[in-house]
Amino acid sequence: MRRIDVLREVVSSQYAAEALIVVNLGYPSRELYSLSDQDNIFYMLGSMGLASSIGMGLALVRKHDQVLVVDGDGSILMNLGTLASIANFAPKNFHLVIIDNHAHGSTGNQKGLTAMKTDLLKIAIGAGVGNAAKVETQNDLKRFLKDTLPTVLIVECTPFNAEVPIIPLTAVDIKSRFMKYVEAK
Repeated sequence: MRRIDVLREVVSSQYAAEALIVVNLGYPSRELYSLSDQDNIFYMLGSMGLASSIGMGLALVRKHDQVLVVDGDGSILMNLGTLASIANFAPKNFHLVIIDNHAHGSTGNQKGLTAMKTDLLKIAIGAGVGNAAKVETQNDLKRFLKDTLPTVLIVECTPFNAEVPIIPLTAVDIKSRFMKYVEAK
């Protein structure tokens, strides 16, 4: 399974139409934008490691909205403290999908730490996340997206970047559009 396949499943799931979605910078944002650009998606530009923190803040403030964060293994490793916050605040409306391609996809697919000894599921559980799981197949991912997402779901995939264009929106455009959507809800 490739990252774009994971994103395709996420964007076609029940969560995509209803949730506030925050997606990691670089190729994840670009690939999701190419699949389905929607006003309820906040595309990260230039702030690696912060998608989960922004999503957590949204979930704590917007308790009646589902918040879905799509992050990458490299980004989550840059901000491991967010897993402790997720565990301790544990908002029921928050879900974090970590796409683990074992590489730094947006900078050339160099081998990442999860390709070696680092296990994100063990880290999440060690941080206190009580509802965490890992999937390796598209069918298992579909099952979680159809039923109930855990608080943290780690999705294993291959290091592959789809040929997609750069998002033609500025950071200000993305922020303004997303804020307008949130305020109208």
